[in-house]
Amino acid sequence: MSDDEPSSSVAVSSVEEIERAIEAAMARLEAARKKEAAEAAAVAKHKQSTTRRVSISALLLTMMLSFLGFVRAQTDSAEGDDKLTIQQARSDAATEWALYQTKTAQRSSFIEAEDTLAREVLALGPSDPRRRLVRFQHHEYEARVRLIDDENRHVFHRIQSLDRLVYITRRDQEQRGKHKSRYDMAIRTITLALVLISVTLLVDRAYLFWFGLAVAAIGAAFGMTGYFVR
Repeated sequence: MSDDEPSSSVAVSSVEEIERAIEAAMARLEAARKKEAAEAAAVAKHKQSTTRRVSISALLLTMMLSFLGFVRAQTDSAEGDDKLTIQQARSDAATEWALYQTKTAQRSSFIEAEDTLAREVLALGPSDPRRRLVRFQHHEYEARVRLIDDENRHVFHRIQSLDRLVYITRRDQEQRGKHKSRYDMAIRTITLALVLISVTLLVDRAYLFWFGLAVAAIGAAFGMTGYFVR
């Protein structure tokens, strides 16, 4: 009987140790599970936050690209209108110049005719009735010359206006060309920024996201200088 009691106590002690070991192992497993769950939740939260930042940034950059594409298309359209305006103004100026030269030639012919009459009247006697006819023709030639001078004055002002229109349009065209180059630089830069920000989701590197935002800011500066600076 006395021999069985130590054996029983040893068995009970061994069972208790095993239970404690099992409980400790279960506690360690539960702690590891909770740690893994917390780490997974932190990773999911970080990924969700990164996805949200990237999505918002990509949306804003896409809207900016759409706006830049729109204003660049407007610039191309205005540039095409400028070319048509210059061609039309040059054509009108050439027509007006031809009219000016024609009227100048007419004026010269009237002046020559007037000089011829002045020489012919010298050969006529004081009482010659043809003097009255010559005097009438002389006044008529003077009236025509004055009319041609007035018309040529208007034609010349018209030519000057057309030349000024060509000059202003060419200046605006050069300015639009500068704006278009700024828009192109902005579009390329913002496209690069969009690629960098999108790659952030694949490689999970925060510095790429912030570097992409910095590049996007540079592209936005190009776009603003092209749109607002004249």
